[in-house]
Amino acid sequence: MPNNYKILVCVLAIAVCVAVFWFDTASGIARWVTLALGPMMASAIWVLPTSSAGSV
Repeated sequence: MPNNYKILVCVLAIAVCVAVFWFDTASGIARWVTLALGPMMASAIWVLPTSSAGSV
């Protein structure tokens, strides 16, 4: 995946997680888990390799 797409997906993932955290009415640990998922998804995009058709 090209770097500009990775950056776009990372920014969108973090923005959605922050928005869900901000507007979520749940209390307790579930609200904080939603906030933690954004950086986890963003780091996974950069750390985990992408598969290609030739690697199958």
